[in-house]
Amino acid sequence: MKAIDVRNINKAYHGEAMVLEDVSFEVQEGEFFAIVGPSGCGKSTLLRIIAGLENVSAGTLYMNGEDMVNSRPNERQISMVFQNYALFPHMTVAENIVFGLHVKKISKQQQKQRCLEAARLLGLEQLLDRKPRELSGGQRQRVALGRAIASEAPICLMDEPLSNLDAKLRSKMRAEVRQIQRRLGMSMIYVTHDQVEAMTMADRIMVLNEGSIQQIGRPLDVYNYPQNQFVATFIGSPPMNMTKATLNGQHIQLTDGWQVAASGWEEGDVCAGVRPEHLTYAAEEPPTFTAAVEHIEILGTETLLMFRMNGELWIAKWPGQWDFQEGEEIPLKVDEEHIHFFQPGTGRRIDKRVLPADEMYMEAAL
Repeated sequence: MKAIDVRNINKAYHGEAMVLEDVSFEVQEGEFFAIVGPSGCGKSTLLRIIAGLENVSAGTLYMNGEDMVNSRPNERQISMVFQNYALFPHMTVAENIVFGLHVKKISKQQQKQRCLEAARLLGLEQLLDRKPRELSGGQRQRVALGRAIASEAPICLMDEPLSNLDAKLRSKMRAEVRQIQRRLGMSMIYVTHDQVEAMTMADRIMVLNEGSIQQIGRPLDVYNYPQNQFVATFIGSPPMNMTKATLNGQHIQLTDGWQVAASGWEEGDVCAGVRPEHLTYAAEEPPTFTAAVEHIEILGTETLLMFRMNGELWIAKWPGQWDFQEGEEIPLKVDEEHIHFFQPGTGRRIDKRVLPADEMYMEAAL
């Protein structure tokens, strides 16, 4: 069953340019659905619309089959976890967790029981009498999550809840949030600008840019088959390498010595993309091309090598530690199946070896 059904949502402030334009997607019961995109793309506005904190300019919103576009936030059976935690400094952890339950006419005994269950789930049992100022950032985030759990709302909305944490704690909290969501079976919409969070946590992700949906699908489908250049360069770290190429109907010429077959395609310019991990070292086989190392970063578990391709900076990512010198010529190989092609004007994918964008979208939405 659909927990949330967003149909043709538009949002504009004071009749100016659209913040959100024709946004439609569905979230199934018990699904972890991530909305990812750069700052200013409209993802937080979309979350506030779902929460009832913003009105829509056009479109409809259904929750569990009921039209909720004009309903108040307290009528939507949702909980929300904010980026700044939204904890009351004068209240204890226990009081913060049960805050708002009295409005729902939950008895004090039930409030206490829900508080203890949430605390047990989040490892907060020894902290219930403390104030927020006595807690670490990760503990404060757990308290905010505990309040969402105690509400027992079937839908939880999260607006960049981990962005204030350090990298190590953020990684730990990613796993904890995902495990709790699975254990409770709640439907979750998770807004983030961090594509690593979206890739590692979500059942499906929606990539948003400038108020428009770019692609919806399972994380690996979006990573392996990006439907336009924006998705290709936004999803992935480091991002996909891009360069201009020329198509003559039979071949696509990437460099003087590097061309790939393209029978039946129209002539003209295209953009070619290759993921950093698909640029491999051609030690004992003929290379696709050679390149001079411009910069190298040895990170311990992996090595990043940077070089120029048709004037564009490209990055190769290899596991392990590789000790090359700047300026050294290295042989590189790329399998043709790992090259992605896009229209230079629209940025739309033109690789015919995968499903068209509309079919990918439909498959992802089913």
